[in-house]
Amino acid sequence: MNWKTTLVCSALAIAPAACDDDSSGDGEEHADTEDDHGHDHGHDHDHEEELITTVTLTFTSEAGDTVTAEFSDPDGEAGNSGTADPIVLAPDTTYTLDIALYNDLEDEDVTPEIEAEAEEHQFIIYGDAVTGPGSMGSGVVTHAYADVESDYGENAVGDDLPVGLSNTITTTAAGGGEFKVMLRHLPETNDEPQKAAGLAEDFANGGDPAGATDVDVTFALTVE
Repeated sequence: MNWKTTLVCSALAIAPAACDDDSSGDGEEHADTEDDHGHDHGHDHDHEEELITTVTLTFTSEAGDTVTAEFSDPDGEAGNSGTADPIVLAPDTTYTLDIALYNDLEDEDVTPEIEAEAEEHQFIIYGDAVTGPGSMGSGVVTHAYADVESDYGENAVGDDLPVGLSNTITTTAAGGGEFKVMLRHLPETNDEPQKAAGLAEDFANGGDPAGATDVDVTFALTVE
């Protein structure tokens, strides 16, 4: 499964290069796009296109407290920019983070399709609020993957790699910053898998990882 994503948030949202898109918000169409870290997410892939209009993050603490934040662009390509809820978490707390994707225009839950094609997808959690595989530095939260491909079906090809629909987020001291969520789509090329170990780490070190970007949205996160 492949997507064209028209999500626009405070930083950026990316569509594959095979699709023209106004991801910069300047009224112009752009085929190739770099993010604010200099990573090029415009890849020339010949995709079917499925719209994702909503990204929902659900943080559940070990005590059972829940924080939900949503990025929503309900009109899709109609031209209005999407909006993101702020994320406010408690300090010194461990949360399970579950990510869900939805297409409001077709009333379709896209998350089961990510599960079904887990070997072709991986989320990268990054931003200046985050320390983890995809984001080097000293953020106010640490990220670790809490799932692998075999959690959603048979691991048929290669290593049993992270997906990122389920994650562990641990907060430290009070502070804030950007919490970014990217979904990479990594279909096989010439019968060879694109998804490989170290995808998020390569991104954190300035590399341009394989595949194409289906979702890349930014939330403002505060620990207080």
